[in-house]
This record gives sequence, C-alpha cells and structure tokens, in this order.
Amino acid sequence: MVKVDDVNNVQDIQQVIKNKGFDAYSLSDILEEMKKMSSIIQAILGGIGAISLLVAAIGITNTMVMSIYERTKEIGIMKVIGASLKDIKKLFLFESAIIGLLGGLIGIIFSHLLSFILNKFGGNFLMGIGFMGIETESGTNISIIPIWLIFASLSFSVLMGIISGYYPARRAMKLSAIEAIRTE
Repeated sequence: MVKVDDVNNVQDIQQVIKNKGFDAYSLSDILEEMKKMSSIIQAILGGIGAISLLVAAIGITNTMVMSIYERTKEIGIMKVIGASLKDIKKLFLFESAIIGLLGGLIGIIFSHLLSFILNKFGGNFLMGIGFMGIETESGTNISIIPIWLIFASLSFSVLMGIISGYYPARRAMKLSAIEAIRTE
C-alpha cells in the first residue's frame, strides 16, 4: 500500500508503480470508470432528448398548421380590415411560443417531481446497497436542478416553439384574403 502526499500526484505515482511491473489501482481508477459511465448515460439521455425535441417541434408545427386551416376565414377577415402581414405573422409566432412555454413548464414540473422522488427514495436505496462500493450519506441529494437550468430550458422551449411556428406563420401570411373569406 502506497500513500501519496497530494491527490494530484496519484496518477503519476500509480504510473511509476505500473512501469516497474507491478499492478496498481486507486480510487481515481474507479472515478475514471464512473466518469466514462456517466458520459455514456448522458449521451444516451441526450439522444432521447433530441428525439423528443424533434417530435415536440413536429407537434407544434402540426398544431399551428391545423390552427391556420381552422381559422382561414378569420385570417382573411384580418387581412381585409387592414391587419399587416407582420401582425398576422406575430400572432401565430406568439401562439407557437406560448405552446412551447407551456410544454417547457410541464417538463420542468415533471422534472422537479421526478427529482423529488429520486432524492426522497433513491438515497435510501443507494445507502442500503452501497453504490459501486461507495456508501452514501443519509439526506444526500442525488438529483439537483440548478435555477439557471430552469430558465435556460424555459427560454429554449420558447425558442423551439417560435422556430416550429415559423413555417405555419409564413403560410398564414401568404393566404389570399379573398380566397380565405370564401372558405367555409
């Protein structure tokens, strides 16, 4: 057993011991394995999140396109009474931003609920079995959601709503006022 004077020297001393033909391991090896496993889990969850984001964007676009079809006559009337194309575009972009915001709020509420459950019951579970040989303290939070992440996710969900609503908003702008009024 070798003790090192500073934590930063562990890898160097371990490499010296290995170079002399001995087998050496330290807690930093376990830490490296945990970092690798964590990055793999993050990549998998990131992929799932990206697919979910794509599905949500398609859903918002579909909702807005259907809204345009249902409100064709209303759009025509707005054009006839003098609404500018920018106003119509802003109206539909605002609606899609609100849809994105509501989706983000629901996601944040669900995440906080899941985080609460994980912190409430997960710590006791990990303490009882010892996770990878490491005992957790009672009351340790497994899941922490920083406040900046909440605001960043809300902003991102609104941005995704606006991006998803851009095509339907352009489509609403291009509707002919006369044709839109005739539509029943």
